[in-house]
Amino acid sequence: MLNRLTPPLTLRSSQRSRRLSAGAAFLIGLVTLSVFPALAQESQQTPLERRIRSILNENVARQAHVGVEVVSLRTGKRIAAIDPDKRFVPASTAKLFPAAAALARLAPDFKYRTTVETAAAVTPDGRVQGDLALVGRGDPNLSGRVLPYNGTTERVRPPTLAFDDLAAQVARRGVHIVEGNLVVDNTYFVSQPFGQGWTLDDLQWGYGAPVTALALNDNVIVFRIRPGARAGAPVLIELEPPTTRFQIENKVLTVERNRRSPASARQLTIDRRPGSTVVRLWGELREGSPEWSGALAMDDPAPIAGEVFRDALSRNKIEVRGTIRTRELYPAEVADLERADPPRSAGATVLATLDSLPLADSLKVILKVSQNLHAEMLLRTLGRERRGVGSVEAGLSEIAEFLKETGINPDDVLVRDGSGLSRQNLVTPSAMTALLRAMYDSPHRDLWLDLLPVAGTDGSLQNRLNGRAVAARVRAKTGGLAGVSALAGYAPNASGDLLAFTIFINHHNLTPGPATGLIDRIVREITASR
Repeated sequence: MLNRLTPPLTLRSSQRSRRLSAGAAFLIGLVTLSVFPALAQESQQTPLERRIRSILNENVARQAHVGVEVVSLRTGKRIAAIDPDKRFVPASTAKLFPAAAALARLAPDFKYRTTVETAAAVTPDGRVQGDLALVGRGDPNLSGRVLPYNGTTERVRPPTLAFDDLAAQVARRGVHIVEGNLVVDNTYFVSQPFGQGWTLDDLQWGYGAPVTALALNDNVIVFRIRPGARAGAPVLIELEPPTTRFQIENKVLTVERNRRSPASARQLTIDRRPGSTVVRLWGELREGSPEWSGALAMDDPAPIAGEVFRDALSRNKIEVRGTIRTRELYPAEVADLERADPPRSAGATVLATLDSLPLADSLKVILKVSQNLHAEMLLRTLGRERRGVGSVEAGLSEIAEFLKETGINPDDVLVRDGSGLSRQNLVTPSAMTALLRAMYDSPHRDLWLDLLPVAGTDGSLQNRLNGRAVAARVRAKTGGLAGVSALAGYAPNASGDLLAFTIFINHHNLTPGPATGLIDRIVREITASR
């Protein structure tokens, strides 16, 4: 039987050897990929990536979720990558998106304008025969903040100087009586005071201040508390800006200078529940101790702004005979929150005008000190100026269009606010690095780099990366929430090549110090790489 069959195909020894070798190589490769995937992965890692992974494999970060991308700006080559295409909560590095879009869409010399107007007649003897309106248009710096920013936050007191300026202008127009109401007009923005995904405990503090078109003193009240003249005397409390809106429950005691307080003694603390006008103070201050201060978010900034402006008018001998009213534009009153026809001018008489410094000065505050309210106001300004409606939706749509034109995949950038306070924001490291590369290649390169915190020098990096190898050489935006730490920016390597990098660490249980220390170690490895 066998002899009648076609003889089997025979191979020469060299052919057998080649086929066996190929088969063996295939099997070895299959075993390597299936049994030892880490070996295959490690063989593809760059030296920098291996060093970064070594840092992250330490116990302090082993359970965290980490995304990293490092790209050469000269060649476009990826130098290191760890899950660069997965989404992470970016925290305040998300501020880079509205800031970049604003530079491109509004231009660095864009200015905010705040006015005092009336639609009523003004008589020759200085009577406004109707309401007087204080109209906000998104200027975030109606405060005691010193601009231009020069390395650190500086403030002059009182924080109401802008309101005094406006009131003095009204007085110079000859006005001395307002027969109607004083109206605080916030309709430049849609009334959306809080970001989507903000948590309840954010709303008490200054970093979660409500967003309004007319913002006074960053929409926060600063409580300044000094000890009484002697032990047992009540403490002295000053509110800045001054307001009668809050009911203060003061349980702070002035105690003897040399008193040894029990371990159970409470430090001075302050509390205002979201939506409440009751402020509770506890604790103790020793005789002669320095002033203690704490900032709380305003519950409703418009009435406080109206109160402050009415006082400024009074100091300029202008009487308001009516009450303080507010004018808001609510989402239900807007047909399309993403786009609208530009609002028509009401033809009011403008009695006072205050123009801001150029936008670039405001952007520097946003990115250098990571100011949340200012970033949220910028987002809504983008929507109002570019799409006719000052809403979150319009601002986000404008950012999405900007990113699309930049070539960034919109699925890689899911942002819900302008500040990064929302935990619903999700960004891939590759998208963030792509933004950094695009801005470096843009006409605004030098200005963009100047807006970012400088390692060991200013802003939120003033006390970080102080070593000789990195200080003043790294420019980057910081980000931090509970369980989230981030840094995105630029750093030169040891070969003189400038690199764009993004580092996201999510779901960690570190305190801020160790978390930022971990990121700073990675940055030092980036600057030491070749």
